[in-house]
Amino acid sequence: MFRIIRDGVSLGMTEAPNYIKQTKNGSYNLCPEPEAAGIVFEGKVYHLLDRPALEGVDTVMLEETDAGTEIVKATEAGGVMFVTMAEAGQIDDTTAAEHADLFALWAYPINYKAGNIRRYGGKLYRCVKDHASQEDWTPEAAASLWTITADPAEEWPAWSQPVGAHDAYNAGAKVSHQDKHWISDQGSNVWEPGVYGWTEAKEE
Repeated sequence: MFRIIRDGVSLGMTEAPNYIKQTKNGSYNLCPEPEAAGIVFEGKVYHLLDRPALEGVDTVMLEETDAGTEIVKATEAGGVMFVTMAEAGQIDDTTAAEHADLFALWAYPINYKAGNIRRYGGKLYRCVKDHASQEDWTPEAAASLWTITADPAEEWPAWSQPVGAHDAYNAGAKVSHQDKHWISDQGSNVWEPGVYGWTEAKEE
């Protein structure tokens, strides 16, 4: 795997560079790497550093890199983005629970901000008040600081009456209530299933 770098900035990556050289009439032909003066990347010609000059094109360098490392980096970046979106309320609790392993474990002493989501006891909890965690202020014991968002092992957790915006149900949230399964139709849903804001899930 090769990273293509221009002026210190990565333009992209390729497994097999398209090496080119310039003919006497000015056109470009594909060629073996030892004969190359440049490469073609995404339809554009680039001059390779320390190779015969190519007029009117930008110069780049190729940096060989490990494909596995790059995949890991991309995966980690994607995980950070997923957590950020979940904490901003842009990902519903059910989807977040399906990827619970992306969220950090609750720990102490840590300064938590309202909205942070952490794993504890196999469940996901959302911080509802800024605080510095303490050993005995675990998410399950400190209801004024944390609210459960989802149990990854439970697809249809029992509905509980929200007490405010911090623990209201997101659109798409799944719950069980009065021996039925319900899906939230809206965000910031504090209504009881069967009264308003929920659709009964059809049994398959």
